[in-house]
Amino acid sequence: MSHQTDLRVVKTNDAIHAAFLSLINQKGFENITINDIAQTAKINRSTFYLHYVDKYDLLKQMTAVGMTKIIAAMAPELYFSKNTFKEAAFTDDLGQALKVVANEPRLYTFILNDPNHLGLRQQAEDALQQHLIECLPQKTVVERDLLLNIVPSVYLSVIRSWLANGMRYSSTFLAQELAKFFKLGSRSLMSPESHMNF
Repeated sequence: MSHQTDLRVVKTNDAIHAAFLSLINQKGFENITINDIAQTAKINRSTFYLHYVDKYDLLKQMTAVGMTKIIAAMAPELYFSKNTFKEAAFTDDLGQALKVVANEPRLYTFILNDPNHLGLRQQAEDALQQHLIECLPQKTVVERDLLLNIVPSVYLSVIRSWLANGMRYSSTFLAQELAKFFKLGSRSLMSPESHMNF
């Protein structure tokens, strides 16, 4: 595939995504047709079907990409390096992840509210959980499996509330507050055997 073709595919996908999110706001997900998306994106129906099976496939892929962007901005393995919780690194990564959300608020609002009960929020929680499985310390006072459910749920609930209130806090400030929450929680959640230093 040539570089020119790559750019054309990227532009087409961007147009489809923008059209889709705009239509969700205007008409609601259930009322959107492929014709609506094609007309708004200024493409042919056949072009849409080259990329996606249907609107459900489109939404599923957009959710997956959206979560990948958040996860790519975070590196939890650095927060617990050598039995030390590194608050500055944690706060910085949270801030970067929240900036990703702030750049596409319509997408993340739809994912986290999941008004049509499409399993989008669960898909988002599963993606975060899978990432944490690889990074969370093995020894925890609270059952590790429970933490792997609690942390993504809390994180996404805060983001949902932030979006619902017009992102009135800056991404940096919210990251700092979340870092405080997780740091204070980690004092009691991490096993004494790990001798975490704060």
